[in-house]
Amino acid sequence: MSNLVYLFQNMSNSSTLTSLNLLFAVMILLQLVFLFEIFSEIEFGAPFQNYRGGWLLAQGIGSVVLFVDMVIRFDQLAPSRRPWHVAGVGLCSIGWCCQFFVHYLDSALLS
Repeated sequence: MSNLVYLFQNMSNSSTLTSLNLLFAVMILLQLVFLFEIFSEIEFGAPFQNYRGGWLLAQGIGSVVLFVDMVIRFDQLAPSRRPWHVAGVGLCSIGWCCQFFVHYLDSALLS
């Protein structure tokens, strides 16, 4: 039991934060790719189009991980960073929901 308590007390080490920051950056990048694809005439190749369901699953898991991290570490975030972090996680979650809706609506209309 004491090992579990030690693990949770030391979760905010730099390697964990680096991984979470990398996840946050990848989530923002995927949202920008989706928005770029919607608002431009450029379509991305087969790896992005054919595996959209897998990308959505990965984004959904990433959104959940970022949300849980935000809830657990909210008091540890710098007060100046809190609104930006909450807005970023919220936009990633909303963006994922919109992508999910558009993808499956498009899939339903094609069949």
